[in-house]
Amino acid sequence: MTGPATYEIQVVGHLDDHWAATLDDLALVRLDDGTTSLTGPVIDQAQLHGVLARIRDLGVPLLTLRALDGAGGAAGTEHPRDLGGQERR
Repeated sequence: MTGPATYEIQVVGHLDDHWAATLDDLALVRLDDGTTSLTGPVIDQAQLHGVLARIRDLGVPLLTLRALDGAGGAAGTEHPRDLGGQERR
């Protein structure tokens, strides 16, 4: 990563709003499917790894991690993957 990028991270369960500060003020959106989407700018790989470590420490399963382009869509041709390396559909 070369500079700030916007990421979307999806986790299992609904996180309370107070976790936003712990997760570098990423926007939390609780989805109807019982997951939470965390979206926002990440300055560099160190910050990204820090956010992921805090999610791990919360004990909530990570579903997807993807970089978003400027229009809010997925960047490049990468596909979201679950922890088992299987493509999500």
